[in-house]
Amino acid sequence: MSYISRLTQAVIDLDALVKNYQYIDSLAPNSNTIAVIKADAYGHDANKVAHALSATVNTFAVGFIDEAMALRSAGINNTVLILEGPFKENDFQLAQLHNFSLMLHSDYQIAWLRSLNVEFSGDIWLKVETGMNRLGFHLEQVDHIMTQLSQQQRSKLVLCSHFSSAEQLDSVKPVEQLAKLMSLVEKYHCQFSMANSAGILNWPASHGDHTRLGLALYGISPIGKSPLSQPLIPVMTLQANIIAIHTLKIGETVGYGDIWQAKRKSTIATVAIGYADGYPRNAKLGTPVFIKGKVAPLVGRVSMDMITVDITDLTNINIGDTVELWGKNISIDIVAQHSDSINYELLTRVSKRVPKVVTG
Repeated sequence: MSYISRLTQAVIDLDALVKNYQYIDSLAPNSNTIAVIKADAYGHDANKVAHALSATVNTFAVGFIDEAMALRSAGINNTVLILEGPFKENDFQLAQLHNFSLMLHSDYQIAWLRSLNVEFSGDIWLKVETGMNRLGFHLEQVDHIMTQLSQQQRSKLVLCSHFSSAEQLDSVKPVEQLAKLMSLVEKYHCQFSMANSAGILNWPASHGDHTRLGLALYGISPIGKSPLSQPLIPVMTLQANIIAIHTLKIGETVGYGDIWQAKRKSTIATVAIGYADGYPRNAKLGTPVFIKGKVAPLVGRVSMDMITVDITDLTNINIGDTVELWGKNISIDIVAQHSDSINYELLTRVSKRVPKVVTG
């Protein structure tokens, strides 16, 4: 039996999602803009996101084959790129059967490919190490790897790499990384993919044949306050409701550890969300929330199921009122800064006990 009584929810604006995709796609008109929906679409519900984009997007990308299989089970038939490649030799058979593209990054994956009884005819991406030092073949290995591929596999091959600092416009490293990859592209006359969200926005030369659109798809700029010709629209609004209102005298405290003490007679609202829902436990005093067009500060320590906010300076606030934790009025970047975290982490840590409610 499914029953929901709490009003805590993550509202997912699918119209905003599609608009963000169309805008970013327009910035790289000669590239195939891949929608990255790994980690449950960065916490936005991969199935809902994929269905909303399936008529517009040619290719989705996920982290590993389990996520791709879940998309197929949900009726998504678009090509899916597996960013971390096969974890088991059997993943090649699944990729062949379900039209998954595999990104290969290590010798053991090439060995699996070579040992197959029937040649793998799906699309292969070869990841090259250019400076991220995480996954990928070193430049001097690529010649040998190429000899391990059939002519058919090489004819469709995509060479790819990953920026480590594409959001930094004053850095020379993105230029250096792209140059390393392009030396191989020119040698082997392959398709290539380098640009993530920040690469699409900051480094047009990196657009190539395929871009990989992640964070910006969800309405969050990876380049901070750099102006865009069209604002991105936050897709997720995390919200909860006020379940109690209390008046504190001067000197009284609220929450575990007594870390906040009233310096004046204060009105405190208790909100039905906490760290078990994905709201960061280490959110500092003063982290903003949005209530009825006004901003109120977090006071006291974040609990498992509740937070408390100071509404002393607000008027006409009542039990049941909706509180936005982040979304279109409270930037998730601000919450991340107050929590010594990053927007990616906050999005992907929203708990499964928080329903995803679709609009648009």
